[in-house]
Amino acid sequence: MILDSPETKQKILKEFLKTCAFDGWSKEALAKAAANCGIGENFLPLIFENGLLDLAEFYFESQNEKSAELLGGLEGKKIRDKIRLSLYARFEVEKENKIALQRLINFYLNPKNFTSLETGPRPAFQGLQACYKIADFIWQNIGDQSTDFNYYTKRVTLGKIIFRAVSIFLKDGDINNFIDVEIEKVMHFEKLKSQAKNFLAKKTFCEIFLNEKGLPRSPKEIVKNLPFFRLFS
Repeated sequence: MILDSPETKQKILKEFLKTCAFDGWSKEALAKAAANCGIGENFLPLIFENGLLDLAEFYFESQNEKSAELLGGLEGKKIRDKIRLSLYARFEVEKENKIALQRLINFYLNPKNFTSLETGPRPAFQGLQACYKIADFIWQNIGDQSTDFNYYTKRVTLGKIIFRAVSIFLKDGDINNFIDVEIEKVMHFEKLKSQAKNFLAKKTFCEIFLNEKGLPRSPKEIVKNLPFFRLFS
């Protein structure tokens, strides 16, 4: 057995997900999981160098891969549908580990971490990064090729949806409906942004702020003529 192999890590993770339901996302649960795999606690630093933090990273990576396998092919689908189905699949694979996921969030938010010499604020930072990393995986998995500023805005936007979806998921809410609504909100905003961009590209400064007589328009007139305000008039 190679101690730091993915296979060994997967065995320990499988046992850990059982024990952490009772012992929390803790060193005690990790030690028990290793023992159940016939691995002594003294060998754990060779497998998960940063202990529970590395275990959490491995957990998310494993769940990402499972969701990609569950998802299957997405050829020919619109981007919004690829994202929607990817989110469905990502939360689907979490269903059997809902308690473990709650324990992990509790670990991230535990204020005692900040006074711990072993972890410090790292759990909280990792928790904040987790949604972004899941979003990054989803975008990469559907073949996103962006390299400019859009690369980050796409991931931040999707990461926000994932962050909010987690609480809905843990409360047994209608997660798929929540995802649908959030994606439609984003698409609506993008449509408005595109309309505004096209409007501004076609209009000169004078056309926006001056009327036909060359006199300054009132704020009300300026706002009324903007495309994203017409929708509400």
